[in-house]
Amino acid sequence: MQEFDDYQVLKSKKASFDFSRFEKPKSKATSERASLIEPFVTRLNNSRIAGGYKPLRASFYAQKMALIPTDELHMFYKELDNSKNFSALWWWKCNGKKKTGEN
Repeated sequence: MQEFDDYQVLKSKKASFDFSRFEKPKSKATSERASLIEPFVTRLNNSRIAGGYKPLRASFYAQKMALIPTDELHMFYKELDNSKNFSALWWWKCNGKKKTGEN
């Protein structure tokens, strides 16, 4: 009889099991910096897809923006947002100087 009671207890606990802890997070960002980089990734990848290119990973963009302090990322996004071409200005600012034939 004890086994049956244990089974009933387990069954009732299983029915009231909370699945909310298994829901996917709304954002993949795990830090403040990652949450600030997300809009860049979304905007840049949308323009890449529209141009026929494959989207790049967030880690690629984060690495390119590694020298930009976290405090200045919001202002950097606003600057790019106010420009005519968000993607082109981002590439120009983040890639730095191009190598010339003299190097």
